[in-house]
Amino acid sequence: MKKRTVFFTTIFTILLMIVMFSLLSLGKENSPKFPRGRLLITQGDKSLEIPIEIADRDELWTLGLMYRKSIPWEYGMLFVFPYDTNAGFWMKNTYVPLDIAFILEDGTIINIQRMEPCKDELNCPIYFSPKPYRYALEVRAGFFERYGFSVGAKIKYWRE
Repeated sequence: MKKRTVFFTTIFTILLMIVMFSLLSLGKENSPKFPRGRLLITQGDKSLEIPIEIADRDELWTLGLMYRKSIPWEYGMLFVFPYDTNAGFWMKNTYVPLDIAFILEDGTIINIQRMEPCKDELNCPIYFSPKPYRYALEVRAGFFERYGFSVGAKIKYWRE
């Protein structure tokens, strides 16, 4: 009887693992794809070009950098809106501290803030720009200090 129980437990475990792996791969196939691009940030005599993902529609705005365990220093996500907005950002399900730059239509950075991961949904602050903006750039926390960029820097981006 004991051998039968071990056998059925083993079969059940294997089947459960197959179902879980299938569901995980299905989720990856159905998750939205972010367009890729490059972003050039300049200020004075400094410039830096980085690869970016572009969030340019509702489902991508909502997902953002959620669920990422790490983000390279020279990497970012650019949120592109079709109009000036006052929308806020939060860090729900975002595990890495980020800097966010709010950017005018002409590419000028008007505000930079540090965003920390939420401790829980009830304690999840929302980060707002002091003025309407057209773009928002999320990068690894400390990016702007590390590379010497601040309010007044300019960005240009293009799709790949």
